[in-house]
Amino acid sequence: MTAEQRLTLGALYREMRAGLGDAGRVRVTLEFQQRTIAVAADGATEPAYLVLETLLEYEDRVLDRGQVGLLGSGPPKRFMVARHGDGYAYTLDGGARWGRLDTHPRIFSLEDFEAELGQIAVEDATFDVLTGVRVGEGAPGAEPLPGGELAGVPERFVDALDVSLDRAAFLRLLQVFSADADDDLDEAPLLDAFSVSLEAAEDVSLQYWWSLSDTGFAAAGIPVRVRRSVSIRVAALGAAESAAVSLDEDMPDVADLDGVWGFLRRGPAGAEPETGPRGGG
Repeated sequence: MTAEQRLTLGALYREMRAGLGDAGRVRVTLEFQQRTIAVAADGATEPAYLVLETLLEYEDRVLDRGQVGLLGSGPPKRFMVARHGDGYAYTLDGGARWGRLDTHPRIFSLEDFEAELGQIAVEDATFDVLTGVRVGEGAPGAEPLPGGELAGVPERFVDALDVSLDRAAFLRLLQVFSADADDDLDEAPLLDAFSVSLEAAEDVSLQYWWSLSDTGFAAAGIPVRVRRSVSIRVAALGAAESAAVSLDEDMPDVADLDGVWGFLRRGPAGAEPETGPRGGG
């Protein structure tokens, strides 16, 4: 295969996504997790862990809902954002009370993501082929089934792909979600292991994970292990609607997501922020 004919992650993704939401009406679900574990070399203390989880749901390329959580040895911290009219709202208590968010978060662009995948070269791909049945289309000469339907036609389709990337290609994949392209390049010397796969069912899912060597992290001489994973699922947009959000006038307006996270860090849900106008509506 020549350089012009190289296989890319974008080509594999488009093949598995063919016909799914081509008109633009799609639901995209994005999940990110970072798990950090610190283990004492002598094993005398219990491992300390910290887990960062992010879930984003997009409808027709517009953020519908998002959730960020931080789990560890202390009380969990979590906030959610959701559409409210032409804007957005936030909650710190699982949706019991909502305040106004004075920004339109732009965290993920499906078009930019798909374009970037087309720049990531693939070394090899191992796929699973399943045999299914295409219902409602009979083979030539097929007898109708009871009820008038025709017997389905056997059909083979690709169900999953294990994708092989070289180190440079995987590092480029990490930059798809990086606000600063240099951030993930700083991880290059620490990249220990990684994996990429594609799956197709009612949706198309791209999943990848990577771990970082503990040689680059140290806390009081205790090695720290970091493992991160990303899952992106694209499905045709159904008719389901999210529950309506109603603003609580006692919740203050917050300018952006950093402000929400800062509000959460300062104390329990219900604590007042240092400054900020009142919301309502």
